[in-house]
Amino acid sequence: MPFLNREYTRECLALAFPVMITQVGQVSVNLFDNIIVGKMLGADALASVSLANAIFYSTFVIALGFSFAIPPLISEAHARHDSQTVNSVFAHGLMINMAVGIILTMALFISLPLLYYSGQPAKIIPGTIDFLQIVIISIIPFMAFQALRGFSEGLSYTAGVTKATVIANVINIVLNYVLIKGVWGIPPMGIRGSAVATLTARIFMVVFLYFVLFKENRTKSYLNNFSLKMASFSKSIFFRMIQIGLPTALQMFFEVTAFASAAFICGLISADQIAAHQIVFSMASFTYNLCIGFGVTATVMMARKLGEKKFTELRKVGINNIKITFIFMLLCGLLLIIGRNSIPSFFVKKEDIELIRIVSGLMIIAAVFQLFGGIQVTSLGILRGLQDMKKASFYIFIAYWIMTIPLGYFLCVYLKMGALGMWIALGAGVIISSILVVKRFLYTSSIRSE
Repeated sequence: MPFLNREYTRECLALAFPVMITQVGQVSVNLFDNIIVGKMLGADALASVSLANAIFYSTFVIALGFSFAIPPLISEAHARHDSQTVNSVFAHGLMINMAVGIILTMALFISLPLLYYSGQPAKIIPGTIDFLQIVIISIIPFMAFQALRGFSEGLSYTAGVTKATVIANVINIVLNYVLIKGVWGIPPMGIRGSAVATLTARIFMVVFLYFVLFKENRTKSYLNNFSLKMASFSKSIFFRMIQIGLPTALQMFFEVTAFASAAFICGLISADQIAAHQIVFSMASFTYNLCIGFGVTATVMMARKLGEKKFTELRKVGINNIKITFIFMLLCGLLLIIGRNSIPSFFVKKEDIELIRIVSGLMIIAAVFQLFGGIQVTSLGILRGLQDMKKASFYIFIAYWIMTIPLGYFLCVYLKMGALGMWIALGAGVIISSILVVKRFLYTSSIRSE
């Protein structure tokens, strides 16, 4: 019996590859921000942007989690050829995204003064606030983009999302250089220039994607019939989407805030420790976010099987997707280990010798971390497709909040291991969470198949 099912693997890769390119584009915004800021402005500026991104994403994932309810419901309805439900899910999803996005935008602005009492190095706080004051605004256009993305991916059309993300990423890189340094008569803006570049790129993404979907045959008819009239909304659909979106938002919040807390904890040691953490996190999250392509694909494939009522195939499809993810992340881990001594030089100046040394040591742990992280993200995608996320969010809470954060503080601060201790704790947390969510998938798929 072959290790991989040829039919399922072909379908998985066809759907996953464009999503992976999209994820590369989205995570590259943060990655290139760090590279350009670190190279042009130094370690302190990198620490400021690192802390700002940790705060931003730990809050933003709450909004992002709600948008993950859109693809499985649209995919299931599309498999039944139910165009009315497809349109209804999209409209409800857009309204939820906008409401959550506005609330979180206001909450972040209100909480900015609390940074002065966070215990972080005083010299990086002004830069952190400068960056956040601008990039927070990007939550609104990004949530509109996520609604369009979920709608498109639920219909198995991923090329438009990929185009929007890739072009936006190019815009972000160019504007980062132009606005930070100041060229063509534009005054140098420093850290604020990087934030403006990110905001501009995200506004472009949503506008571009809308026009692409409006011209695409598979999505044009739905957009032509799209309506936000009050009479078209239903409490039952809102409730169903929140049943999927809220546990997903909590799962993502627990996970990402563990990494945000890791940045804070490392910052209690020194600016070099938080900068080292952010560099390794940027590399690990780059490959981890690629695996979101497999997670999204798993969601769509599982939801499609549910819509087609092919319950006996659920377990086979899920296990095959996990195997593909394992192979991919194993290769990525080997690349991190091989490049552990050269990769840090892309982020910081050559004279930051101590910082480069710390990052090099953390890369080995990150390689192990991402292997289990990939399995976790694909398994969570499977559970979203099965519309079974309540237990998964609880597992993530236990693994990251109950275990990882206290253990990380103990190792990093109390035992004075620095970022190394924090990453040991993160690795332990992701191993436990991946085992728990895989067990949940195996249980749920066996029940559905009976």
